Amino acid sequence: MARENFNKDTEKINVVFQSKIGPDILNDFPDNAFTIILLDKCDSGNCVTDLNKYSLKSKQLFIHLPKRVYKWEFSPDTTGRRLIVDDSLLETFAPELKYTFSIYSKYEMVYPNDETYQKFSDEFDAIRKELHSKFMFSELINARVRLLALIINLWVEHTYGNSGIATGGTNFAFKFHLLVDKYYKTQKSVAFYAKELSITPNYLGVICREQYKKSPLKFIKERVLLEAKKLLHSSDKTIKEISFELGFQSLSHFSYFFRTEMGMTPKSYRQVMD
Repeated sequence: MARENFNKDTEKINVVFQSKIGPDILNDFPDNAFTIILLDKCDSGNCVTDLNKYSLKSKQLFIHLPKRVYKWEFSPDTTGRRLIVDDSLLETFAPELKYTFSIYSKYEMVYPNDETYQKFSDEFDAIRKELHSKFMFSELINARVRLLALIINLWVEHTYGNSGIATGGTNFAFKFHLLVDKYYKTQKSVAFYAKELSITPNYLGVICREQYKKSPLKFIKERVLLEAKKLLHSSDKTIKEISFELGFQSLSHFSYFFRTEMGMTPKSYRQVMD
């Protein structure tokens, strides 16, 4: 059923991006937040926490959790990026993700391979661009942070094996999330994603409803809708150009999809956002 009411900004900005880091500022963040630190270049140094001591090197990712003590030592030429994420956004995470970024987690650092580091880096860049765009779209920024958290969570599982967070059906659900974010513009059928995961569409439906409280098709539609709203909100592309970018066969198909999901046409939505 289409929604009849629409608010310009249904979510507040819960994220701060920092492009400069230093030993003296990394512990400076609100109590009601956690931080994600990506070390891009680091020749040497240490990070000492309540739980462990880590030798620093390039391409490491750290999760700073509230009520933990951290002591950093590294050279001035070290480069990296940090996200400060308000706990209110954490409340929108799936239960398994909440644990990874809660005070109960023991996973403070991961050292990804080059491919996963690039995924981390790309998501940091995407969040930065959204935060610095002329028209910030909070819904997309928050979705980007959730996606980054998901990628981190999967690498935690890869690093720590069966003691990680996501296993079984939950892991399939997370991988489905990643696949949708990769292919949503060109692939909108549940059968495609089930085949990629080597499971049946029915089983994908079961695990998606269990993890995300919605059907796989609804999940796919929401990702397409999110991008459509972003492009209508902050780009100069015509509605026809947007429809083809999102993989619709015609403008009429896109307009029908958008009107069904939002209760208004793409043109009306754009006018509301202006």
